[in-house]
Amino acid sequence: MGEATKRIGIIAGSGSLPLEVARSIARQGGSVHVVMVEGAADPALAAFPHTTVNWAQPGRAMAAFRNASITDAVLIGGYGRPSFATARPDLTFMRLVPAVVKLLKAGGDDAVLRGVLAQFEALGLHILSVADVAPELIVAEGGLTKARPSDGDTADIARGFDLVAALGRYDIGQAVVVTRGEIEAIEGAEGTDRMLKRVAERRAAHGMRERAGVLVKRPKPGQDMRVDLPTIGPDTVANAAAAGLAGIAVMADHVIAVNRNDMIAGADAQGLFVTGVKDGERPPLAANPPSSRMTTLSRVAAYEAADKDVARAAGILSVLQHFGGGSAIIIDRGRVLAVGTTEGPSDVIARVRDLRGNNAKRRGLAAVGARQALTQGLIKVANAAHLLGVVATEAVISPPVIAAANELGMFVATTAAPATARGTARTMTSQSTSRPLKIFVVAGEHSGDALGGKLVHALKKRYAGDITFAGVGGEDMAREGFSSLFPIEDVAVMGPLSILPKLPRIVRRVYQTVDAAIAFAPDLVVIIDSPEFTHPIAKRIRKRAPQIPIVDYVSPSVWAWRPGRAKKMRPYVDHILALLPFEPEAHARLGGPACTYVGHPLIEKLAEIQNADAAALAARLHLDPMRPVLLVLPGSRTSEVERLIDVFGEAVAQLAGSIGPIEVIIPAVRHVRDRIVEKTANWTPRPHVVESDDKYAAMRLARAALAASGTVTLELALAQTPAVVAYKVDKVIANLRFLLKVPSVVLANLVIGKNVYPEFLQEACTAENLEAALKPLFGETPERAAQLEGLSLAPAKMQLAASSPSEAAADVVLSVVKA
Repeated sequence: MGEATKRIGIIAGSGSLPLEVARSIARQGGSVHVVMVEGAADPALAAFPHTTVNWAQPGRAMAAFRNASITDAVLIGGYGRPSFATARPDLTFMRLVPAVVKLLKAGGDDAVLRGVLAQFEALGLHILSVADVAPELIVAEGGLTKARPSDGDTADIARGFDLVAALGRYDIGQAVVVTRGEIEAIEGAEGTDRMLKRVAERRAAHGMRERAGVLVKRPKPGQDMRVDLPTIGPDTVANAAAAGLAGIAVMADHVIAVNRNDMIAGADAQGLFVTGVKDGERPPLAANPPSSRMTTLSRVAAYEAADKDVARAAGILSVLQHFGGGSAIIIDRGRVLAVGTTEGPSDVIARVRDLRGNNAKRRGLAAVGARQALTQGLIKVANAAHLLGVVATEAVISPPVIAAANELGMFVATTAAPATARGTARTMTSQSTSRPLKIFVVAGEHSGDALGGKLVHALKKRYAGDITFAGVGGEDMAREGFSSLFPIEDVAVMGPLSILPKLPRIVRRVYQTVDAAIAFAPDLVVIIDSPEFTHPIAKRIRKRAPQIPIVDYVSPSVWAWRPGRAKKMRPYVDHILALLPFEPEAHARLGGPACTYVGHPLIEKLAEIQNADAAALAARLHLDPMRPVLLVLPGSRTSEVERLIDVFGEAVAQLAGSIGPIEVIIPAVRHVRDRIVEKTANWTPRPHVVESDDKYAAMRLARAALAASGTVTLELALAQTPAVVAYKVDKVIANLRFLLKVPSVVLANLVIGKNVYPEFLQEACTAENLEAALKPLFGETPERAAQLEGLSLAPAKMQLAASSPSEAAADVVLSVVKA
């Protein structure tokens, strides 16, 4: 081992290979530091200097290597595609989020692994191969066992090498089973061991007991040899023996053997051969893939990437024609999940269903090969596997098959000249205003449910005909007779870090909602706020049924950060109903969808806010009329309260010490009331904690307010209450502040058009700063006068001509239906 490679980092996934590499480096006189991927790495690696990291903590991994003076590392072991439900991201990960998302959207595993390498090297790490640090683990040319391949086995080995090489451009698995010239199995997403178990099950079902056939493993042409090098070991031998194979052949100098001695002993005990074979270069096959131009026959449209998936599947099927033919390819946005050779399409699709387990997320398609029938039964099998559709490369597709696909909300297509009349997509036509309508509404949390309830009521009031509603909502929508697909609490979470733990359930609900919308066949879809939940639904509805108009009620804050989202919404949103008066101009400037200001729901409460009975609240609380009132609003979410309540308490104490005795009122929503009471028990002065229903009366009573940033600042502005605004978020989100594109994070300031309320965020949110900003508001000062002047503009800025925001929203929705 050279001087430069005496200190090696190991990023360890699952399996025994990382431990073998670590021991090999130690035997050569080198040292290692192991970054153990949580939940994957072998606990025995803890015998070496190590750091355990979550898969979403590349910064922690790099820090460990820097502390160990390591610049060279190997990336080895098994790595499944990560689940965001288990992520505990560090700051480096958050900075890499766009690249990570792009990697996870990449088609084949090679593309993902190349991207992972690039990211680590961009962070300053030089990635080596196993051959660089533990060359004795690589299988050399020649036999490792007592048994040797026969002439027939040698021919099968050559055929297997030819097939893997020919399929390499399509980024398919590294292993095949060849028996007497027949391609018995090709590795898909299931991996080598499960492929061998599949061969064993098939042979047992057909009563095949003779030992025959070869497992062939080799890297794909052009594969980066530093990661995902093909590997064999004792388990490979055991599974090959159970499948009744004669032996295993690998490409010499390109495959790793783990636990070599145990592997050889196991092979000798079973009478199997294991051999390394040199493989020369060969010219590529002169394949003439069939036309991959897809014609959709169903009412449901194919997803956006389907054309590329069909082209790749057609290429694979064309290659397989040179090796006896293929029955079906299952592919999902470039990633080949399964390849069928000897089994029928239904069995290939069922294999993917088993791989996915309980994952109900609809993804990918099945491409059926030549001489394979496309039947109603096959459509049902594909539906059970949660595929989006089925494509026939040659088969005639009958009307009953198309009808079955339509009924299940799937697409069916052909790459051959269609032999049946194409199913026509529904289009919106100008009809009588009294025709029955079907509207699918999706709200993702309780504030959206409140908007949805008012919208449903207004639609029924302003439309002359019958309207049938379906979708997702809560109690407010239920009061209007709306029946939700599932409880809204299943998906009602806020912010990316809150979403991660519930991501698997949310994903299931997204696909359930999409399927329900397609089956409902609405005249229009309305999504309400909660973009993390509603926008994935809108995108998938648009891909599967592009003729259905989609309205987004509540614009994402594209004017504040990530302005590129506005333009990205155009393909799947037809119209936006804006709650804030400046949003239509923002979308026009940013290239977003058509946008209409329909008014904030608070404007419907203007009279209630401005006429709240302050005197009654003061009497009930027995307030001292000589003491000014400070209203404290620490937020309605537990996380907000926890971050702000202590610093608010210190500011209150300092203010009371500075200006004299004051009364403090804190309106609290039910789910945080007990925590607020507990945290304020020792405040000086002790506050009056009241119900949230008293909030507007408290605003009218208060001389000034100290508030968490949020919708409450609009309520304070409409109540004409001077205030100071503060906010804190977790450190990861705080480091993304550079993405903000607005002069203020306070909604009231943005609506009014100038920074009326002073704001103190993150590090600036200190008791001293808050007290200094509050103090002038308790006297007749220029600061107080300036705030009152600015606040006087708020009601006019938020008013609109229609009688209410919900009715204005209903009018836009109905105009889109009729368009």
